[in-house]
Amino acid sequence: MAKNTVLVLEGITPDSIPFDDLFALNKPVILKGLVKSWPLVKQGQSSGRALLETLTNADNGNPLLVYKGAPNISGRFGYNDTCTGFNYVTEKARLSNVLAHISEQLEQEEHDYLYINSLRFDQGLPELSAQNTLQFTHPEFDDNQPVPKIWIGTESVAAAHFDQPKNIACCVLGKRRFTLFPPEQVENLYPGPLSPTPGGQVVTVANLAEPDFDTFPKLKTALDNAYIADLEPGDGLYYPSMWWHEVEAQDRFNVMVNFWWMTAKPFLGNPMDTLLHGMLSLRDKPESEKAAWRTLFDYYVFGESTQVTAHLPPECHGPLAPMNDVSARRMRAMLLNNLNR
Repeated sequence: MAKNTVLVLEGITPDSIPFDDLFALNKPVILKGLVKSWPLVKQGQSSGRALLETLTNADNGNPLLVYKGAPNISGRFGYNDTCTGFNYVTEKARLSNVLAHISEQLEQEEHDYLYINSLRFDQGLPELSAQNTLQFTHPEFDDNQPVPKIWIGTESVAAAHFDQPKNIACCVLGKRRFTLFPPEQVENLYPGPLSPTPGGQVVTVANLAEPDFDTFPKLKTALDNAYIADLEPGDGLYYPSMWWHEVEAQDRFNVMVNFWWMTAKPFLGNPMDTLLHGMLSLRDKPESEKAAWRTLFDYYVFGESTQVTAHLPPECHGPLAPMNDVSARRMRAMLLNNLNR
């Protein structure tokens, strides 16, 4: 398993992240000790219970979405046996109540699994967010400031999935293991249904920790191409957009902060809409027609954009020209009109 080694960079600080190098590598990179100076990391190294108390005191009273699993799920949040629902329940609760539940069961071998999923750090815990952050000064962030999220809970496994944003994940308390796969491994990862999905993203239905190669034979190829990143508190991990990743929080109480950012302008929309529309209008066509459409997509979408306009007068470029807010609105209106016919 995992023939690939994750590059480790030492001596990186929150205000000295080498973004140009990270973007050029286009692979996962461990930033060793990136956030070891964060107050939350230092407090957690001194006492996990003290950090739990700090988070409890920061509760602003707003209800949060919490995943809750029974002891028999062993921390692996995912589907039920028919993939029509999940092996956990979701509920709204105050942060302090969730943390009290975790605290009460910290010494119990059998316990509930609780997972506060993707809370906006700067909105839910603004003072702590301001004290535990990174500096994002690269030109890529001029129009796309990263969104900080905090993840709090017991042991857990977030099944392998992909995210559209780029990501820097910062381990605050408890050890974490990321198992990452390049995007082309999708066919070997056995994705679940498009709906429902845990957390809004398609996840694998295979168990990477206990692989069943009889049921999922291609999973061996995926695991052979995996990258394993083991993080200690204070470490960071950068990984590119669209990389599949399974995240295992390994300790009884775990905290992670991550920073997500998109590289595309907001007016460009969500590529998942394109995927769904492609399934609607192309997937079930004859193979010969799909091959022809694949050629058109390569020309108009995935190819060099200047090639399609090089022989045309600028006055007629229309949607072939570089997209801006105005042309995006026009194209969206045209698509809506076509879809509503």
